[in-house]
Amino acid sequence: MTIRTERMRQSDRIFLQMQVEASWTDSNGAALKLSAQTLLVSRNGGVIRLNEKLFPGQEIVLHRKLEGDQTKTARARIMAEIDKEAEGFIFAVAILDTRVDFWEIEFPSLQRAEEALARMLMECSFCQRREVVYLNEMELKSFEVRRCVARLCKHCDSPSIWIEAQSEAKMEEAQAAKPVLDERVIPRRNRTRVKARVLACIRRRGFQEEVAVCEDLSKGGISFRSRNKYPEGSRLEVAVPYTPGAGAIFVPIRIVFSQPIAAAGLFRHGAAYVRPPE
Repeated sequence: MTIRTERMRQSDRIFLQMQVEASWTDSNGAALKLSAQTLLVSRNGGVIRLNEKLFPGQEIVLHRKLEGDQTKTARARIMAEIDKEAEGFIFAVAILDTRVDFWEIEFPSLQRAEEALARMLMECSFCQRREVVYLNEMELKSFEVRRCVARLCKHCDSPSIWIEAQSEAKMEEAQAAKPVLDERVIPRRNRTRVKARVLACIRRRGFQEEVAVCEDLSKGGISFRSRNKYPEGSRLEVAVPYTPGAGAIFVPIRIVFSQPIAAAGLFRHGAAYVRPPE
């Protein structure tokens, strides 16, 4: 798919499927609304598939469902008809009010692209905020090994684990394939927990080191999120807080509980520090 506006491009373009609704008023004054699907999104527009013939210059309103009953709307204009398929017409659209943040995806300045080895659409595993991420060498190696990257989330204002964002179609397929799991009961805590979003490095004999994110800490242990599942009772070592490239102090821990976080593709672990025998 080629759009003849490359010289006007102001952001990266993401091939991403999202369900939206398009509404408009026809020449007879009748209000129409149809479901549509994005094929590509950018900071100020995108490409959609719609089962209705529209014309360049025509204004429409795009609607996108959020969590619960909330929706987000944006006025847009049909810029061009790109193609026609069996599923419908394919249009390039431009969002008229660029302050709306309709896609809720952060696009970095294209001037920074020269510094990137790779670029990906990723999302924070805590707040699910999406961002086009320009990966440097260290981050690229981390993703290659662990399928995630530890980086700062501007929305959370805290360190977080970032995973590759999926299209809505893939997310729905994954949710349908997952069995219903009973919630696990977290063991009772008898120590004061301090909420602290800091990085931790997990070390397990015979495995690759992993950078994880702590949720809270206490004198007796920590709670952290991880891409790996560590069985209850397993012995590990952890350095927390952890800064890549800096000196790290590892101490032994024992996994007390492990819970899947299906929506993020992660696992929440609770671990107790292992004290040396007196």
